[in-house]
Amino acid sequence: MAGIDDRIEESKNWFERFMEKIPGYKGYKKRELAREADKIERVFVAENLDSCLIRLDELKLDLVNSGRLEALDDIDVTVRRLRGVADRVRFADYGYAGMFDTTKVGVQKIDELRAFDQGLETEAGGIRELAAALAAGSASLSADLKLLSDRIEALDAHFSERENLISGAGR
Repeated sequence: MAGIDDRIEESKNWFERFMEKIPGYKGYKKRELAREADKIERVFVAENLDSCLIRLDELKLDLVNSGRLEALDDIDVTVRRLRGVADRVRFADYGYAGMFDTTKVGVQKIDELRAFDQGLETEAGGIRELAAALAAGSASLSADLKLLSDRIEALDAHFSERENLISGAGR
C-alpha cells in the first residue's frame, strides 16, 4: 500500500498541492487517489493472471508439437475461465458513488476494497505458479489442469465477495 501511496504523493505538482488548501477538495481528492491506487492494484493482479494465459498458449503449442491433442479441450476451458476472471478483476467497480446515490462510498470503504484486492495478489501468484509448473510431458497433466481450473474458480468465487463490500450486503 505504501509504495503506491508514496508514488502518488510524489507525483503531485504545485497546483495540486495548492488545491488541497481549498475546503472540501482534499477529501474529494483523497477518495479519487484511493480509487486510482485500487485500480492500479487490480490491474497488477489481472496482469499476473494474463501471464498465465501466455504460459497456457505455450503449453498448447508443446502439446500439438508432441501429438498429445487430448488435453487441448481442457486447456481451452481453463483459458476461457482464466480470461473471464482476469477481465472481472481488471474492470471491477471501483467504489464510485454519485452525489445523490443512496449508498455512499467513503475513503474507509475504498481502503477496504483495496485491502481485499491486495489479498487477491497471493491467490493470483499461486495460480501463476501452478501454470508455470505445467509441462506437456507430464503424466499428471490432466490432474494438474484440474487443480489449476479449481484454483481459478476459487479466485472467481472469492472475488464475488467484493461486491458485498461495496453494497454492504451480507452484513
